Amino acid sequence: MWRLLALRPSWPPPEAEAPASSDPEGFRPLEEPWEARRTEPRPWPEPLYFVDGKEREEALLAQGERLALLGCVAAGVVVHQGGRMALLSSAVRRVGVGLSEPLRAGELLYEPVEASGSDYASLREGLSRAREALEGEVAAGLSGGLLVVDGPVRLLWPGPLLGYIKTHWARYLPGPEEALLHALRPGERTPAFRVRRRGMELASWYLRLPLPPEGLRPPQAGLLRVETPLSGPFSQLADLSLSLFPLLASHPMKDPRAPQNLVPVGALERELARRMGSPEVVGRLLAKHLGGG
Repeated sequence: MWRLLALRPSWPPPEAEAPASSDPEGFRPLEEPWEARRTEPRPWPEPLYFVDGKEREEALLAQGERLALLGCVAAGVVVHQGGRMALLSSAVRRVGVGLSEPLRAGELLYEPVEASGSDYASLREGLSRAREALEGEVAAGLSGGLLVVDGPVRLLWPGPLLGYIKTHWARYLPGPEEALLHALRPGERTPAFRVRRRGMELASWYLRLPLPPEGLRPPQAGLLRVETPLSGPFSQLADLSLSLFPLLASHPMKDPRAPQNLVPVGALERELARRMGSPEVVGRLLAKHLGGG
């Protein structure tokens, strides 16, 4: 029988995890010369899809020496078409990473998900994989237009695809080329360069979002790294990104992660969080049915 160890576990904190690896020594520019680039405004393609997901750890369980992580994953799609943004689809799923069979706690049902190991880090990785799989499911039925994903490119998509990264743990540029990042002005981008990850060949570039005039800002403020499959029209998409991301940047009065957290993605995240349910209510149900309360 599974025993409740902790509600809403989250250690070590995500920000303390090791950053992803990169290889500035293998740097290969895809556009020359290496200088800031601007372009004329371009119309947005339609339909324009935004896909994002959320994951939440809800409980850590033990059965003898075995551990299992209960969590909730959600994913959704926002579409821009005809001058309007709308929620197109969403899905919420509760999973038990490390479980061998479904587990019910009152009205909550957790489906089993395999883990690559028995340690807590492996369980967390399994929860992230479940979220990525759900993102792929909600994107599978889309067709036409341009797909924008929050985070690195992982989805297989037959059409044009952009992934954008808001935080910059890894270094992709050697020192001389990296100096251009500090000189980028809002509405400018670097030339594209090659990135290799998990067997994928990608084109990537950095761009600067508009910044509010008030306050002190670190050098990485408003900086996005964007990537797309190298096999696609990366130069055209890089130019298009300058007409897309700056207009969708959020404001710090409404989003603490501004300007990198795009407005439609922030709205999608809030809706997904609502559909995942109250963490406090979920915690009480789990404590009642699994903790003997």
